[in-house]
Formats: sequence, structure tokens, C-alpha cells
Amino acid sequence: MKTNHNIFSLPKPLFWLLVIANLIYAFWLDSSFGSFWGWDISDLADKQTAAIEDVAAVAQFVLFAVTVDMTIRHFAVRFNETSQGHQIPAILVQALTLICYGIIGLFGFIVLYDHSAGQLLAASGAIGFGIVYVLREMIADVVACIQIQTDGLISIGDQIQVRGDGGGYYEIVQMDRRMVTIRTVLKYDVRIPNRRFINLDYINLSKQETEMGARRILEVDLDSGNDADKVIELLSQAAEFTIKNDPNFFPWYRAFLAKINNGAYTFFLVYECNPTIPPIRSNGIVNLSIARFFKLGGINMNSTVEVFKSSEIIDTVKSRIKDVYRLGVLRALNLEQVTQLTDAAEIVNCRANQLFIEKGHTADSMYILIEGGLEVTIPNEQGEEVVVASIWPGDCVGEMSLLTGEPRSANVRAKVHSTLLEITKANIAPIFESHPELIEEISSVLEQRKAANELLLNKTVEPDEMKKNIKALTKKILKFFFNKG
Repeated sequence: MKTNHNIFSLPKPLFWLLVIANLIYAFWLDSSFGSFWGWDISDLADKQTAAIEDVAAVAQFVLFAVTVDMTIRHFAVRFNETSQGHQIPAILVQALTLICYGIIGLFGFIVLYDHSAGQLLAASGAIGFGIVYVLREMIADVVACIQIQTDGLISIGDQIQVRGDGGGYYEIVQMDRRMVTIRTVLKYDVRIPNRRFINLDYINLSKQETEMGARRILEVDLDSGNDADKVIELLSQAAEFTIKNDPNFFPWYRAFLAKINNGAYTFFLVYECNPTIPPIRSNGIVNLSIARFFKLGGINMNSTVEVFKSSEIIDTVKSRIKDVYRLGVLRALNLEQVTQLTDAAEIVNCRANQLFIEKGHTADSMYILIEGGLEVTIPNEQGEEVVVASIWPGDCVGEMSLLTGEPRSANVRAKVHSTLLEITKANIAPIFESHPELIEEISSVLEQRKAANELLLNKTVEPDEMKKNIKALTKKILKFFFNKG
């Protein structure tokens, strides 16, 4: 995107009219006073010179200076309109304008007063040196501003990452001759002199070939008794889950074991997110995902790792559902009912790429994913499997078959080795018999989730339609379990 530098320039017809006016004026001077050049017909040091000649001479220098200035501006505007790379900033044009008028004014002063150029330059040089010394910081800021804008280092709205001590993530909100104004993630504005800004060690995230987010690191310390490969896999899943469900996170991450120290592992999860999100917030979002996956993955986050017997491992796997059951359809149940359900359920292990739910098959069970990852696919018109959803640890799949006996609506395959908890009609029927009111609550949960999915597709479900759907689903479940309806 090009930056609008707001450089004033005459329209093309007026510009060429100004150029032609210089030639016409020179010919008028020749016909009226006998020379094309004003300095030949005027000497301001000579008091006897006619005033009209002095005015005519000065006017030629003014007209010429304006023409040169407009030529520079005309070129800059046309260059910015056609260039796909660097742009000429307005401040550079303003500086060239001042130099242009200064040089032409100095030349006019010399020739119109018939002074020695050497003496005048020496005097003006001494004065100029003094002015430059007094205004050295301002001049340094202006020069730095020209360099920043000429090189296209930053633009208004860019997101930058400043490295080193006192670094962070900032947005460029304003640039002028003296200062660059940056805005912190907490919305505080900070003004930095241009000469200091140009020496900062920073990355312009908005000007990368592929736009980058803010790269941040989460450090996770665990007992070395944990399986390092499994921890890295779960950290990767947590990152993928966060990216999938939050548009503020960019599709890039790295998870790795950083160091081993005194019986402890230190893992790093490096991720990218929108730079405008404060680090404490983005880290909190990722930490929530990590906690979810660690709990379901059986990662021990205590100071020591316990060793379980095989029967205890089964109980431990089942107990993980108590930590996440509120994520799915089971949130209508209380903890006692969930415990009763998981005690009766069976653990199922699937190999990577194993198809364990097939579209069209009749079944009366659902699965809760504890570890691993699943893909939901449906065949297209060409018979190719198209992935329509991903199932994450804590999610359930196949609940409509469990509750209504409907055939499976899609294929489900394990992406990696996965552990699931299978809940059947026989497992949940006693709970429904004791608490029939749960049927309507579960119907409400399912319809709310369906409405949320419709909203993602820019479709809305009216409240009356929602009530009607809940009532219809409740009727189906009652008929399937108790032949009522």
C-alpha cells in the first residue's frame, strides 16, 4: 500500500504554462532593456538605477525560483504515482524547496549587488555554521525523518517489535519532522525523536514479505519423568487449537525441549499473534489451551511424577473427563452423574489413520476424545474425502447416534494415535431414567451449539425456531430411549 505524502504540485497545464512564462519574460526583458538576464540590466548597489529595472530583475529570480520549486514537486508527485518501490517523502521535497530558494536567493544577491562570491560565501558560511550548531539536534531529527521516509522503513499503522532492553510491541501512529509517535499495547502514546528512533533495533512486522505477528515465548517447566515427545505433541496441539479457534493468532508456532536441568525439563512454545494484544492476555489464552491438553493427556504438573499400576491408569484416564466434561454435551450433567457415566464407559484406542466411525452405519454410542486428534470427513461428488471438522481432546463425536439412534452422518478418522472414551445408550439410560429432565437440557445444549455453527456461516436461528427444534429433538430422544413421544 502506497503512502500519501500530500505533496503540493501545480496541475500539469499550469506547470508548463509557468515554464513558458520564464521564456516569455526573458524575451520581454531583452526587448525592453536589451538583455535576457535581469542581472545585466540592474545593479542594486547603484542608487541611480531605475526602480522598474530593479523590480524586473528581482521578479525574474522569483519566477525562476518558483519554477525550479514546482519542477521538483512535479517530478516527486509523478515519481510517487508510478513507483512501486520507494516513495519520495513530503519532508524531503520541503527540504529541497528551502535549499532551492536559498541557492537561487544567494546567487541573486551576489549578481544583483555585484559582490565577490568568495567573500559572500565565506561570510554566509560562518553564519550558517553557527546556525547549524545551534539547531544541530533539530537538523539531525529532520535528516533522520527524511531517511526514515525515503527508505520506507515505517508507515502510519505499521506494527513493530523493538528488541533489547525496554523492548516491546508498538504501533506507528504519527510521524513529523521531529518525532515518531508510537502506541503501546496498553494504548499509551510515546514520542521518540527521529534521531533516536532510527537507531532502535526493531522489526517492522507489517513490512515482512509474509506478514508476521508478534512472536512470543511461553516457558513450561515439568518434571523429567514426563514423556518429552508427548509433551511436545500436546504443546503443538494446544497451539493448533488456539490458532483454529482465535483469529488473533497466526498459523505459525514451534514447540521444543529447550533445556534439561536438575531433573526438570524446560519446554518452549513460540507462537505468533496480533501485536495489538497485550502479552499477558495472549499468554493467558495459550496457557488455557495448554492446561486443557495437559489434563486430558495425563501430563503430571506436580513436582514429582507418580507411577501408576495398569488398573490405576485406566481410572486415571477416565477421571480426566471430570476436568473437561463442561466443554461438550455432558455439561448438562452434574459431577456425580458424569462420574457414574465414566465408570460404566469403555476406553477405546485407535491407531493413526484408523477409520472408526463410518458414514451411514447405525450405532448407539458416542466418543469423547481424551488424547490425540480426529478428522471428520464426508465424501464429495467425486468420492474424495473432504475434511469438514477437527475434533480436539475434550470434544465429543457421534452424540446424535447415541441420543436418537440416527445413522452416522460422517466418517471419523484418527489423525494420530488416539485414546477415546466410548459412551453407549446402555451407559446413559439409567441416568435419563432417574433424571428425565436432563433430556431437554441436553437437547438445548445441542441446539445451541448448532445455532452457533450456523452463526459462523452468517445464518441466524430465531428464538422461536430454536424452541421448536429443542422440542423436536427432545421428542426424538424420548422415543429412542423410552419409546415415548
